[in-house]
Amino acid sequence: MDSEKALNLSEDLFNREILSVSELTAQLKSLIELEFGQVWLTGEISNLRLPGSGHYYLTLKDAGAQLRAVMFRREQRYLDFEPEDGQEVLVRGRISVYEARGEYQIIIDYMEPHGEGALRLAFEKLKAKLAEEGLFDEERKKPLPYLPQRVALVTSPTGAAVKDFIRVARQRFENAALSIYPVRVQGEGAAQEIADAVKDLNRWGGFDLIVLTRGGGSLEDLWAFNEEIVARAVASSGLPVVSAVGHEVDFSISDFVADLRAPTPSAAAALIFREKAVLKTHVDILINRMVMAVRGRVNLVREQTAHFLTRLGDPFRRLADRRLRLDDLTDEFINTARLVLETRRQTLMETKIRLAMNNPRIKLETVKTRLKGLRQTMIKAGLARVSRSRESLLIYLSRLGDLNPLAVLKRGYAVVRKRPELTVLRSVRDTDVGEKLNVLLAEGELDVMVDEVR
Repeated sequence: MDSEKALNLSEDLFNREILSVSELTAQLKSLIELEFGQVWLTGEISNLRLPGSGHYYLTLKDAGAQLRAVMFRREQRYLDFEPEDGQEVLVRGRISVYEARGEYQIIIDYMEPHGEGALRLAFEKLKAKLAEEGLFDEERKKPLPYLPQRVALVTSPTGAAVKDFIRVARQRFENAALSIYPVRVQGEGAAQEIADAVKDLNRWGGFDLIVLTRGGGSLEDLWAFNEEIVARAVASSGLPVVSAVGHEVDFSISDFVADLRAPTPSAAAALIFREKAVLKTHVDILINRMVMAVRGRVNLVREQTAHFLTRLGDPFRRLADRRLRLDDLTDEFINTARLVLETRRQTLMETKIRLAMNNPRIKLETVKTRLKGLRQTMIKAGLARVSRSRESLLIYLSRLGDLNPLAVLKRGYAVVRKRPELTVLRSVRDTDVGEKLNVLLAEGELDVMVDEVR
């Protein structure tokens, strides 16, 4: 029997193809890559390493298994977050085998946060963006009114949050008017409804402030209050906005943008409404202080009045003294006025005498007589000058007539000029045969042509 088994084993060894470890691993790699190709996976990052090569080496795991992964440096340019251990991610890549260790792995070409991790990353990115724009700055936040009369609640009318708010508000100040603007506080379209509610309340007017509120929940449940559209609606609100979203440990983007953040809906009501009984007690104390102050002031005025009356004495006697003093002052005024009037009269008479002695009419007649004599003298001198000028002019005209070339022409001479410039011809060298000339006579002109030059 043993010899038969040995014979069969020898035949098997002779007929079977024997593979090396490398050959088997290569075949498994081809089969795996051909079968799976590119896949999408979700898992938690662990053992994340970033060596000098710049590649990410990590392990993707869930509750039941784990898978080695690598993301090469050239693929990391598409990342918009920083991977870290414990982060839930969604990846895309191809399944392959690392032959050196005989381990299968996924080579990642795309990665993004997954689940609540993605929401948390989006929350931090929007928070950083709005903070850089200044929407969280304290100086832009509006103070709440001291005693708001009309408060608008933007919330779900059926939630526990609105009931807690109304209960505390009624306990503290039952006179305040509360209005509910019903909206969805989670799910698709909730953020748009909340933003529209804030805009509508501002447009309608008649409210002192707006409260955004809802009960607690997961980050996904509260996400409507982390949308950018809600943050910008709150930031642009002309009315003060209080954000009371979730529990005390929950924070939303609306909390940072709002003018006041309340940890819970009931805490929001306590922050907005002052307790009426406390206010009434405070007002009573102020009234008592005011009454006491007025009474003290009245008593002080009475004492001062009595003191002044004592110092004043009998007013009728003081009035008689004032009348006597007035009569004395009247007589003194009249005498002074008469003296001043007499002095002014004498000064006026002296001024009239000086004016008569320096009467401008007399001086004017003297100046007129002198001016008349100067005028006659000037006329005579002018006529003599004109006569002398006329004689000189006649002499110059006679001399000019003697020098006038036209006068020479009357004695039979002529002036020959070249045409067309009419320049005077002084030599025969300045003209040629056939050239036209102009001859100026004492009476008229002649146009001639040169026949011969000698």
